Amino acid sequence: MPHFRSVSLGIWVPVGSRNENEKINGITHLIEHLIFKGTKKRTSRDIAIEFDSIGAEYNAFTDKENCCIYADFIDTYLENCIELLFDIITEPSFLTENIKTEKKVVIEEIKMVEDNPSENIMNHFYKAIFDGHPLSLPVLGTGKSLKSINKSIILQYFNDNFNTGNMVISAAGNVKHEKLVDIVKRYTDNINNGTEKNIFNKLKPPQSEIMRKVPSNKTNSVYICFGCQGCERDSDDRYPISLFTNLLGGSMSSRLFQKIREEEGLVYSIFSNNVQYIDTGVILIYAASSPGNTDRILELIRNEIKDISKYGVKESELLVARENLKGGIVLSFEDISSRMFRLGKGLLLDKNVLTINEVLKKIDNIQKNDIDDIVSRYINLDKMSLVLMGKIK
Repeated sequence: MPHFRSVSLGIWVPVGSRNENEKINGITHLIEHLIFKGTKKRTSRDIAIEFDSIGAEYNAFTDKENCCIYADFIDTYLENCIELLFDIITEPSFLTENIKTEKKVVIEEIKMVEDNPSENIMNHFYKAIFDGHPLSLPVLGTGKSLKSINKSIILQYFNDNFNTGNMVISAAGNVKHEKLVDIVKRYTDNINNGTEKNIFNKLKPPQSEIMRKVPSNKTNSVYICFGCQGCERDSDDRYPISLFTNLLGGSMSSRLFQKIREEEGLVYSIFSNNVQYIDTGVILIYAASSPGNTDRILELIRNEIKDISKYGVKESELLVARENLKGGIVLSFEDISSRMFRLGKGLLLDKNVLTINEVLKKIDNIQKNDIDDIVSRYINLDKMSLVLMGKIK
């Protein structure tokens, strides 16, 4: 993108909370923190000063199936930033005192999530629909699991999972591919990169819980997650499911937003969404409201699903949802950070990246009968999971 003066660059590793078990839950996220605490030749202060001295914004995140460290910076500092990022992700010092300190930081992060019901309910929802599957584990881990993680466990896990043979580098902005490849080669030639391997094994999703209540006196509202398992990342159902969740509750003109917020004024926040993983997915509806509204909200959600199941979707609402979904995708493509994220995650998990026109064509090809088919195969009200958090009667 030569009209830009910036670059967004990320190093992606195919490791996340689903690689863990209950005993070491949270170790991937802890390592994500620790790699910024110092390397064999830089202290954490050195790292911060070097990023600041090139005007870079840098960060990292861990998800269920991937970990990414990234930076956005002025295009003239491409080589400086690559050298710095590779030092961080390949030569972390993992000093004992840093591990002790960063565990305390993560404990505070866990407390913040526990104090935020809209985030915390997602952990309970994943536990309900994936209990027994590694996707049920929270990304941050727990206080108990963090206590059991010591330096030797961290080193073994890091050496097993964080090697350049598995990594993907993605970049967007004013950067030429050949130049990027040359610089990366220069800084990886002397690294023992290990061998590329399939870290994830596809697992059969478990039977979901139908109901999970999480009593809490910390909130004045009841938080609702209602949903089911969806499709895996490489399924042909991926785009029809995305269009269905958009139509149901993914925009301000969607059925749930119009009925429950605009017409009845029962909520401030309500939406539906879907996520895909390598072996399964999630379809969910989220809402939050006063305890007295809970029954009515659930009734209205069920009524809309029953109506779609019985009569199908209207061509007019399908058209609106299709263009809304396409618009969101196109707008995200115009942002260099979003583009870098899409390229990196697509290549890491799918081994392929569709062009924007290929994605838009897939959405344009979705017809009314495709949505009806998705609803009949995935949306069964009697088997959907309901998680409630708050002052529940």
